[in-house]
Amino acid sequence: MTEIYAIVYQFGKVASTSIVATLDALEGVTAVQSHFLGEAALSAVIPTITGAQVSPYFFKHQLGQFIENVRITRRMNRIRAGKTDERLLVISLSRNPLDWIRSSIVQDIQGYLPILKSLLKSQKIEAVDEQEIVVKGLAHIIATTTQILNREGGVDNCLQRMQEKDGSVFQNTSFATDMDSRRIFYMMLRPFDWFEKHFQKALNVHPSQMNKIDGAHELSDETTNYIIIRYEDLERTLPAYLEINDMPTFTELKRENTSGVKPFAKECADAFKTADAEVLDALICDTRYAKTFGYSKN
Repeated sequence: MTEIYAIVYQFGKVASTSIVATLDALEGVTAVQSHFLGEAALSAVIPTITGAQVSPYFFKHQLGQFIENVRITRRMNRIRAGKTDERLLVISLSRNPLDWIRSSIVQDIQGYLPILKSLLKSQKIEAVDEQEIVVKGLAHIIATTTQILNREGGVDNCLQRMQEKDGSVFQNTSFATDMDSRRIFYMMLRPFDWFEKHFQKALNVHPSQMNKIDGAHELSDETTNYIIIRYEDLERTLPAYLEINDMPTFTELKRENTSGVKPFAKECADAFKTADAEVLDALICDTRYAKTFGYSKN
Protein backbone atom coordinates (compact mmCIF):
# COMPACT_ATOMS: atom_id res chain seq x y z
CA MET A 1 0.00 0.00 0.00
CA THR A 2 1.28 3.45 -0.92
CA GLU A 3 2.08 5.61 2.10
CA ILE A 4 0.07 8.83 2.28
CA TYR A 5 1.53 12.15 3.44
CA ALA A 6 -1.48 14.35 4.21
CA ILE A 7 -1.10 18.10 4.63
CA VAL A 8 -4.09 19.98 6.01
CA TYR A 9 -3.41 23.41 4.54
CA GLN A 10 -5.87 26.17 5.29
CA PHE A 11 -6.13 29.66 6.74
CA GLY A 12 -6.65 28.58 10.34
CA LYS A 13 -9.47 27.69 12.72
CA VAL A 14 -11.18 25.24 10.34
CA ALA A 15 -10.89 21.87 12.12
CA SER A 16 -7.32 21.20 11.01
CA THR A 17 -6.36 19.78 14.42
CA SER A 18 -9.31 17.36 14.31
CA ILE A 19 -8.53 16.22 10.77
CA VAL A 20 -4.84 15.69 11.52
CA ALA A 21 -5.63 13.69 14.68
CA THR A 22 -8.10 11.53 12.74
CA LEU A 23 -5.91 10.87 9.69
CA ASP A 24 -2.68 10.42 11.62
CA ALA A 25 -4.28 7.53 13.54
CA LEU A 26 -4.90 5.62 10.27
CA GLU A 27 -2.45 2.96 9.16
CA GLY A 28 -0.29 4.14 6.27
CA VAL A 29 -1.03 7.84 6.78
CA THR A 30 1.16 10.60 8.20
CA ALA A 31 -0.83 13.80 8.70
CA VAL A 32 0.34 17.34 9.49
CA GLN A 33 -1.18 20.81 9.38
CA SER A 34 0.15 23.99 7.82
CA HIS A 35 -1.01 27.60 7.69
CA PHE A 36 1.87 28.92 5.54
CA LEU A 37 3.25 26.52 2.98
CA GLY A 38 5.96 27.00 0.35
CA GLU A 39 9.01 29.21 0.07
CA ALA A 40 7.14 32.45 -0.63
CA ALA A 41 4.90 32.10 2.41
CA LEU A 42 7.82 31.17 4.65
CA SER A 43 9.77 34.24 3.53
CA ALA A 44 6.78 36.51 4.00
CA VAL A 45 6.12 35.42 7.57
CA ILE A 46 9.62 36.30 8.87
CA PRO A 47 8.89 40.04 9.36
CA THR A 48 5.68 39.10 11.17
CA ILE A 49 7.62 36.95 13.62
CA THR A 50 10.57 39.30 14.16
CA GLY A 51 8.66 42.59 14.34
CA ALA A 52 9.31 44.64 17.48
CA GLN A 53 5.58 45.14 18.07
CA VAL A 54 4.69 41.43 17.96
CA SER A 55 3.39 40.27 21.35
CA PRO A 56 5.11 37.37 23.17
CA TYR A 57 1.94 35.28 22.66
CA PHE A 58 1.98 35.57 18.86
CA PHE A 59 5.79 35.36 18.65
CA LYS A 60 5.91 32.02 20.45
CA HIS A 61 2.97 30.65 18.45
CA GLN A 62 4.29 31.70 15.04
CA LEU A 63 7.93 30.75 15.64
CA GLY A 64 7.00 27.14 16.34
CA GLN A 65 4.78 27.08 13.26
CA PHE A 66 7.58 28.50 11.10
CA ILE A 67 10.09 25.75 11.96
CA GLU A 68 7.52 22.99 11.43
CA ASN A 69 6.41 24.44 8.09
CA VAL A 70 9.99 24.45 6.76
CA ARG A 71 10.02 20.67 7.33
CA ILE A 72 6.58 20.22 5.76
CA THR A 73 7.46 22.27 2.66
CA ARG A 74 10.62 20.27 2.01
CA ARG A 75 8.82 16.92 2.26
CA MET A 76 6.02 18.18 0.02
CA ASN A 77 8.53 19.33 -2.59
CA ARG A 78 10.27 15.94 -2.57
CA ILE A 79 7.02 14.04 -3.10
CA ARG A 80 5.88 16.33 -5.92
CA ALA A 81 9.30 15.97 -7.57
CA GLY A 82 8.97 12.17 -7.49
CA LYS A 83 11.84 11.72 -5.02
CA THR A 84 9.84 9.40 -2.71
CA ASP A 85 7.24 6.63 -3.09
CA GLU A 86 4.68 8.49 -0.98
CA ARG A 87 1.50 10.05 -2.34
CA LEU A 88 0.65 13.59 -1.29
CA LEU A 89 -2.84 14.48 -0.10
CA VAL A 90 -3.50 18.20 0.33
CA ILE A 91 -6.69 19.01 2.21
CA SER A 92 -7.98 22.54 2.51
CA LEU A 93 -11.26 23.87 3.83
CA SER A 94 -13.71 26.71 3.49
CA ARG A 95 -16.19 27.78 6.15
CA ASN A 96 -19.14 30.10 6.59
CA PRO A 97 -17.33 33.45 6.83
CA LEU A 98 -18.98 34.88 9.94
CA ASP A 99 -18.71 31.58 11.79
CA TRP A 100 -15.01 31.45 10.90
CA ILE A 101 -14.32 34.99 12.11
CA ARG A 102 -16.05 34.34 15.43
CA SER A 103 -14.21 31.03 15.93
CA SER A 104 -10.86 32.59 15.03
CA ILE A 105 -11.31 35.33 17.61
CA VAL A 106 -12.29 32.84 20.31
CA GLN A 107 -9.26 30.65 19.62
CA ASP A 108 -6.84 33.59 20.03
CA ILE A 109 -8.77 35.72 22.50
CA GLN A 110 -5.91 35.71 25.04
CA GLY A 111 -3.75 37.41 22.42
CA TYR A 112 -6.48 39.88 21.46
CA LEU A 113 -7.55 40.83 25.00
CA PRO A 114 -4.75 43.41 25.54
CA ILE A 115 -5.63 44.96 22.15
CA LEU A 116 -9.28 45.27 23.12
CA LYS A 117 -8.37 46.79 26.49
CA SER A 118 -6.20 49.40 24.81
CA LEU A 119 -8.87 50.10 22.19
CA LEU A 120 -11.58 50.80 24.77
CA LYS A 121 -9.23 53.05 26.73
CA SER A 122 -8.37 55.08 23.63
CA GLN A 123 -12.07 55.40 22.73
CA LYS A 124 -12.99 56.30 26.33
CA ILE A 125 -15.40 53.35 26.55
CA GLU A 126 -15.82 51.99 30.08
CA ALA A 127 -15.83 48.27 30.89
CA VAL A 128 -16.03 46.81 34.39
CA ASP A 129 -14.37 43.44 33.74
CA GLU A 130 -12.71 41.32 31.05
CA GLN A 131 -16.04 39.87 29.90
CA GLU A 132 -17.33 43.36 29.18
CA ILE A 133 -14.04 44.31 27.53
CA VAL A 134 -14.47 41.44 25.08
CA VAL A 135 -18.10 42.29 24.24
CA LYS A 136 -17.61 46.07 23.92
CA GLY A 137 -14.20 45.83 22.26
CA LEU A 138 -15.35 43.38 19.62
CA ALA A 139 -18.53 45.39 19.03
CA HIS A 140 -16.36 48.41 18.23
CA ILE A 141 -14.12 46.35 15.93
CA ILE A 142 -17.17 44.97 14.09
CA ALA A 143 -18.77 48.41 13.73
CA THR A 144 -15.55 49.96 12.39
CA THR A 145 -14.93 47.05 10.00
CA THR A 146 -18.47 47.35 8.66
CA GLN A 147 -18.00 51.10 8.19
CA ILE A 148 -14.81 50.57 6.17
CA LEU A 149 -16.21 47.77 4.00
CA ASN A 150 -19.40 49.69 3.23
CA ARG A 151 -17.39 52.78 2.29
CA GLU A 152 -15.10 50.76 0.00
CA GLY A 153 -17.94 49.03 -1.80
CA GLY A 154 -17.51 45.61 -0.24
CA VAL A 155 -14.84 43.16 0.84
CA ASP A 156 -13.33 42.38 -2.58
CA ASN A 157 -12.96 46.07 -3.46
CA CYS A 158 -11.41 46.80 -0.07
CA LEU A 159 -8.88 43.98 -0.51
CA GLN A 160 -7.94 45.37 -3.91
CA ARG A 161 -7.30 48.80 -2.40
CA MET A 162 -5.20 47.23 0.35
CA GLN A 163 -3.11 45.31 -2.21
CA GLU A 164 -2.31 48.66 -3.75
CA LYS A 165 -0.94 49.70 -0.33
CA ASP A 166 -3.64 52.30 -0.05
CA GLY A 167 -3.85 53.16 3.64
CA SER A 168 -6.70 55.58 3.01
CA VAL A 169 -9.19 52.76 3.63
CA PHE A 170 -8.65 53.45 7.34
CA GLN A 171 -9.18 57.23 7.16
CA ASN A 172 -11.58 58.75 9.69
CA THR A 173 -11.78 55.54 11.74
CA SER A 174 -10.09 54.41 14.93
CA PHE A 175 -7.97 52.04 12.80
CA ALA A 176 -6.19 55.03 11.23
CA THR A 177 -3.76 55.18 14.15
CA ASP A 178 -4.48 51.94 15.99
CA MET A 179 -2.20 49.36 14.34
CA ASP A 180 -3.10 46.67 16.87
CA SER A 181 -6.81 46.86 16.05
CA ARG A 182 -5.90 46.63 12.38
CA ARG A 183 -4.41 43.23 13.16
CA ILE A 184 -7.90 41.97 14.02
CA PHE A 185 -9.32 43.66 10.90
CA TYR A 186 -6.74 41.92 8.69
CA MET A 187 -7.52 38.60 10.36
CA MET A 188 -11.24 39.02 9.66
CA LEU A 189 -10.57 39.44 5.94
CA ARG A 190 -8.06 36.57 5.68
CA PRO A 191 -10.30 33.95 4.01
CA PHE A 192 -11.44 36.17 1.18
CA ASP A 193 -8.21 36.22 -0.84
CA TRP A 194 -6.34 33.37 0.88
CA PHE A 195 -6.76 30.89 -1.97
CA GLU A 196 -5.24 33.38 -4.42
CA LYS A 197 -2.46 34.67 -2.16
CA HIS A 198 -1.45 31.39 -0.52
CA PHE A 199 -3.02 28.17 -1.82
CA GLN A 200 -2.44 28.99 -5.49
CA LYS A 201 1.01 30.45 -4.88
CA ALA A 202 2.20 27.44 -2.87
CA LEU A 203 0.68 24.71 -5.04
CA ASN A 204 0.07 26.29 -8.46
CA VAL A 205 -3.56 25.17 -8.19
CA HIS A 206 -6.63 27.45 -7.94
CA PRO A 207 -10.20 26.44 -7.00
CA SER A 208 -11.37 27.51 -10.46
CA GLN A 209 -9.18 24.76 -11.98
CA MET A 210 -10.66 22.06 -9.76
CA ASN A 211 -13.61 19.75 -10.29
CA LYS A 212 -16.70 20.63 -8.27
CA ILE A 213 -18.12 17.65 -6.40
CA ASP A 214 -20.67 17.33 -3.61
CA GLY A 215 -19.45 19.56 -0.77
CA ALA A 216 -15.98 20.06 -2.22
CA HIS A 217 -13.60 20.94 -5.06
CA GLU A 218 -11.01 18.31 -6.07
CA LEU A 219 -8.13 17.70 -8.47
CA SER A 220 -5.45 15.01 -8.82
CA ASP A 221 -2.21 14.53 -10.76
CA GLU A 222 0.67 12.05 -10.86
CA THR A 223 1.80 12.66 -7.29
CA THR A 224 -0.95 14.53 -5.47
CA ASN A 225 -4.64 14.64 -4.58
CA TYR A 226 -5.98 18.14 -3.81
CA ILE A 227 -9.35 18.68 -2.15
CA ILE A 228 -11.06 21.77 -0.70
CA ILE A 229 -13.97 20.77 1.53
CA ARG A 230 -16.71 22.88 3.02
CA TYR A 231 -16.32 22.67 6.80
CA GLU A 232 -20.06 22.14 7.08
CA ASP A 233 -19.82 18.99 4.90
CA LEU A 234 -16.51 17.72 6.27
CA GLU A 235 -17.65 14.63 8.19
CA ARG A 236 -19.63 13.39 5.19
CA THR A 237 -17.37 14.40 2.32
CA LEU A 238 -13.85 13.55 3.50
CA PRO A 239 -14.31 9.85 4.39
CA ALA A 240 -16.25 9.28 1.16
CA TYR A 241 -13.50 10.95 -0.89
CA LEU A 242 -10.78 8.88 0.76
CA GLU A 243 -12.70 5.66 0.13
CA ILE A 244 -13.33 6.47 -3.54
CA ASN A 245 -9.63 7.18 -4.02
CA ASP A 246 -8.53 3.91 -2.33
CA MET A 247 -7.00 5.66 0.67
CA PRO A 248 -7.41 4.70 4.33
CA THR A 249 -10.62 6.23 5.65
CA PHE A 250 -12.54 6.73 8.91
CA THR A 251 -16.08 6.71 10.25
CA GLU A 252 -15.89 9.41 12.92
CA LEU A 253 -13.86 12.61 13.11
CA LYS A 254 -11.95 13.20 16.33
CA ARG A 255 -12.97 16.50 17.93
CA GLU A 256 -9.96 18.55 19.02
CA ASN A 257 -9.43 22.21 20.00
CA THR A 258 -13.09 23.21 19.65
CA SER A 259 -13.68 26.94 20.13
CA GLY A 260 -17.03 26.55 21.89
CA VAL A 261 -15.36 25.49 25.15
CA LYS A 262 -12.73 28.25 25.13
CA PRO A 263 -12.69 31.18 27.59
CA PHE A 264 -14.90 34.12 26.53
CA ALA A 265 -16.73 32.01 23.89
CA LYS A 266 -20.10 33.31 25.13
CA GLU A 267 -18.92 36.93 25.16
CA CYS A 268 -17.58 36.62 21.62
CA ALA A 269 -20.91 35.14 20.49
CA ASP A 270 -22.78 38.03 22.16
CA ALA A 271 -20.64 40.60 20.33
CA PHE A 272 -21.76 39.10 17.02
CA LYS A 273 -25.47 39.56 17.75
CA THR A 274 -25.54 43.28 16.92
CA ALA A 275 -27.04 45.08 13.93
CA ASP A 276 -23.50 45.86 12.71
CA ALA A 277 -22.70 42.14 12.75
CA GLU A 278 -25.75 41.48 10.55
CA VAL A 279 -24.47 44.04 8.05
CA LEU A 280 -21.00 42.51 8.22
CA ASP A 281 -22.50 39.08 7.52
CA ALA A 282 -24.25 40.41 4.40
CA LEU A 283 -21.05 42.07 3.16
CA ILE A 284 -18.82 39.03 3.60
CA CYS A 285 -21.37 36.72 1.98
CA ASP A 286 -21.30 38.94 -1.13
CA THR A 287 -17.72 38.00 -2.05
CA ARG A 288 -15.99 35.79 -4.62
CA TYR A 289 -15.04 33.45 -1.80
CA ALA A 290 -18.64 33.08 -0.62
CA LYS A 291 -19.94 32.53 -4.16
CA THR A 292 -17.22 29.96 -4.95
CA PHE A 293 -17.85 27.83 -1.88
CA GLY A 294 -21.60 28.20 -1.54
CA TYR A 295 -22.01 30.78 1.22
CA SER A 296 -23.61 33.55 -0.85
CA LYS A 297 -27.09 34.59 0.24
CA ASN A 298 -28.04 35.90 -3.23
